[in-house]
Amino acid sequence: MTVHIETEPGTADLLLFPDPRNATAELSRALDARRTLEQVEDGTQRAGSAFRNALNGRVADAGGELLRGIELGTVLLGGWLQYRELGLAARRSVEQPGSTEIVRLTGHTITSKHAPYVDVYIEGQYVARVGFGIDLEFGVGLLQASIRNGRLMSLRAGDCTASITWSVEGFPVAQNTARLTMPLQLRLGDEILLSGANAPRP
Repeated sequence: MTVHIETEPGTADLLLFPDPRNATAELSRALDARRTLEQVEDGTQRAGSAFRNALNGRVADAGGELLRGIELGTVLLGGWLQYRELGLAARRSVEQPGSTEIVRLTGHTITSKHAPYVDVYIEGQYVARVGFGIDLEFGVGLLQASIRNGRLMSLRAGDCTASITWSVEGFPVAQNTARLTMPLQLRLGDEILLSGANAPRP
């Protein structure tokens, strides 16, 4: 079972563009205005209008899909699981069966960098690879984690802001910062076994 944390906004495209229907159009306009794909066009030696329109439109579509595929709650949870304090608490809870460890993380930052790419084909022929950069940063005021038998049972999160920077071929295209909301109390059951705590299920 995959643990899922619901956030608002929920995915990277909604953090960058509040209206998902406009995401692809905004990306396409940004690509065209900044001419970030000129190097790719020159490298293919097929920089006619048909190629440029296809490249711009298809890359914008693909960029929107990539952004939609990044769930902010999943990124946040993955970042929290890397904290050493949680692993140490998990180990203590295993050494003392039945005990519950409470870990408090005060103001902290979680960063996550993604580097997906899109391969472009024209008439079935490979012509270019377009690299994206999706950089996320979360500023969290407070996190309280409850750990039992080596497993993360619940999270209580405070205020959180999320920032995103989107780039193509190394050129910044768009960025935004917004407040991220999520349930105050996140109950996770016994699905998440923390690193270093090989505890049997209770």
